[in-house]
Amino acid sequence: RLLARGPRVRLEAEMLRDQALAVSGLLSRKIGGPSVMPPQPEGIWQIVYSGDQWKTSPGEDKYRRGLYTFWRRSSPHPMMVNFDAPSREFCVLKRSRSNTPLQALNTLNDPAFIEAAQALARRAASQPGDLRGRIAFLFRTCLSRAPSAAEVARLEKLFDSERAHYAQNAEAAEKMSSSEIGKPASGSNLAELAAWTVLANVLLNLDEMIMKG
Repeated sequence: RLLARGPRVRLEAEMLRDQALAVSGLLSRKIGGPSVMPPQPEGIWQIVYSGDQWKTSPGEDKYRRGLYTFWRRSSPHPMMVNFDAPSREFCVLKRSRSNTPLQALNTLNDPAFIEAAQALARRAASQPGDLRGRIAFLFRTCLSRAPSAAEVARLEKLFDSERAHYAQNAEAAEKMSSSEIGKPASGSNLAELAAWTVLANVLLNLDEMIMKG
């Protein structure tokens, strides 16, 4: 009851990607070690004076917590900046919290979040049971609560619509289901996986998902 009355605030920059990776099953639980380089847009490091290049870390290191992201003060990771992480050029006692359209574009379209949605979609598609049971699994995984009948109905309608769309667009279905994470197992229904990816992306972007409190 006391926690329920705490302030409702958005998760901090490092936590947002961590949470998406965690619910998708991709997050590395490894502790310690050197900094890593998760994906970031091309061209960010064009003005780095040392001549160093950003090379996306391979394997498990790609999915490590935001705490371990390599940091250069003259060119910090763009997602961190977008979600108000300080540049670390000076001590900051309290972070500001902005609310901009760029943040929504980040969580909707950033390759790291798309990959998390694709991985989460495969988790949902592999669950036993019917469509509504899988939707409930997806919902509980993201929001830690059971969906209402109205929420299940809306997601079911969205799933049917997206599956019909991707059934008519094989190339788009392949891109949506595997562009970042790689090809699924042989024989997978790409139209269904693409539809699950859309649902996962919707849930990962809900206000309830990115806020705490």
